[in-house]
Amino acid sequence: MVSFRKISPKKISDEIIEQFMGLLGRGELKPGDSLPSERELADLIGVSRAPLREALNALQAMGFVEIQPRSKIIVKSMTDKALMDPLSVFITEDIDKLFELLEMRRAMESWSAYLAAERATQEDIAKLQAIVKKDQANLKRGKDDAKTDADFHVTIAAMTHNTIFSHLMASCYHLIWNTQRVSRDRMFLKRGNRESIAEQHWKIFEAIRTKDPQKAGREAANHIDFVESELREMIAPKEETA
Repeated sequence: MVSFRKISPKKISDEIIEQFMGLLGRGELKPGDSLPSERELADLIGVSRAPLREALNALQAMGFVEIQPRSKIIVKSMTDKALMDPLSVFITEDIDKLFELLEMRRAMESWSAYLAAERATQEDIAKLQAIVKKDQANLKRGKDDAKTDADFHVTIAAMTHNTIFSHLMASCYHLIWNTQRVSRDRMFLKRGNRESIAEQHWKIFEAIRTKDPQKAGREAANHIDFVESELREMIAPKEETA
C-alpha cells in the first residue's frame, strides 16, 4: 500500500516569500526599490510582524533584500556582485580594460535605450527626467557627480522592463560608478566635455521620451563612441612619449 504523508499547512512566512518572489519575477519589484516599513508591510499583507520579520530575514539571507539601519528595506539584484569589486580594481589599473568595458556598454546601452523608448511608462520617464535635471544642475554648478551619471544609465536599463537585464545592470552599477569616476577625471580636464556629456544624456532622454527607439539606440551608441574617442585622444600623447 502506498504510504502518503500528511501535508502540513504552509507557514505564513513562506507565503510572504512566495509573494515577494512573484513580484520580483514579474518585474514589479526592481533592484534598488525601497519597500515600505515593516509596520506598513504587515498592514498591507495583512499579517502580524513576527512572520513578516521571519520572511524578511530569510529573504536577506538569500540575498534578495538588504535590511539597512532604521529598518529601511532595499531590493537587491539577483545576480552575483562578488565579481564586481575585483573587476573595478582591474579596470581602474589597466586603461585597456576600460575600453573593453566601453565595448560592452555600447552594445548593452544602445539596446536598452532602444527598448526603453518602446516600453517606458510615464512613471519611468518622470524618474529619468529627474535624473537628467539633476545632471543639468550639476553642470551649471560645475559639480562632478559620477553617481548621477551611473544612475542615468542603470535607470534606462530598468525601463526596458526586462527583469533579467535590469538585475544584470544593477549588479554592474558599482562597476559603472567606479569606472565613471576614472573616465570623468580624465575627460573633464578638457574644456567643453562636461557640457557635451550633459547634452548627450539629454538627447538620449528626449528620444526615449518621444518614443523614438531608433534614435534612442543611436544616441546611446554615439555617447559611448564620444567617450571612447576622447579617452583615446587623451592617452595617445602619453603612449607616444613612453
